[in-house]
Amino acid sequence: MPTEPRKLANFIIGGTEKAGTTSVFVYLSQHPQVCAATRKETDFFRNEFTGNLAHDEDNYGCYFGANSIDFPVRMEASPGYLGESSTVAPRIAQLVPDTRLLFILRDPIDRIYSSYNFHVGKLNIPAEIDFSSYVQRCLAFERQESNTQELGLDEWYLKVLRFGNYADALENFYDNFPHAQIKVMFFEDLKEDTPGFMNELSAFLQLDTDFWVDYEFRKTNVTFSGRNKLFHRLAMWANSLAEPVLRQRPQLKHRIVSAYKALNQAREGYDPMSDAARTELQAYYLPGVKQLESILGRSVPSAWQQKEEQS
Repeated sequence: MPTEPRKLANFIIGGTEKAGTTSVFVYLSQHPQVCAATRKETDFFRNEFTGNLAHDEDNYGCYFGANSIDFPVRMEASPGYLGESSTVAPRIAQLVPDTRLLFILRDPIDRIYSSYNFHVGKLNIPAEIDFSSYVQRCLAFERQESNTQELGLDEWYLKVLRFGNYADALENFYDNFPHAQIKVMFFEDLKEDTPGFMNELSAFLQLDTDFWVDYEFRKTNVTFSGRNKLFHRLAMWANSLAEPVLRQRPQLKHRIVSAYKALNQAREGYDPMSDAARTELQAYYLPGVKQLESILGRSVPSAWQQKEEQS
């Protein structure tokens, strides 16, 4: 093992997808006490971890600059870690056992609908697969009734439905880390009071909260679709290549994305979910929501509860 101080993450935003993790990562990356990874979603503990800790330490360290040791907080954000917690949690515990972890949770019904529309916009899910059909494909995959080839989607997108069962995933992290190292927050609170959310998170990380007094909070990673699909696919590819540069320059990225949207955006956002789809998902997720409240020892946001009461 190297004798020099380790330049690895001591703070990981571990989930969940479409719950504001990109925005929070960008906000924190501009804080003078935070060193952000060169790539937001390193997905190191999903895709690169080998178990050879000397080798893994070197490879993971490549995502952080040579001066990262000078920062109190060294951060990455891979929202896929929560969904694959049975594999990921023990891996993180092996390599960076003292790291702090943040999980931002969102109403699982709204989250899967946002995820579906986001990945349709990114051309990862064919537009001809409507949302109801998508949910049925996820259910068929979960029940092992059909495989990825038969369902016409990559495995990751077929797992998104069960990724909303947060309680099961969180338990894997609580089994591997002291509770004091884990922070669970809610997307709905981030949306309603962004400065308050960031102040609470900063207290957890022991960061100077004065930084947020005059900070301009801008949403990032907003779902939108492109008019020209080939051009849109090329833009997504270029964005991925430029990720290490643009993540360190959020103002530049904002200008580029704004210019691209003016040129090729078809629409921002998406249509409301059908009542039938929402009712089906309420029945699917309600047991998991109750389990989550039991684990956390507190209620989920009222927006979740109101939808449960309507079911």
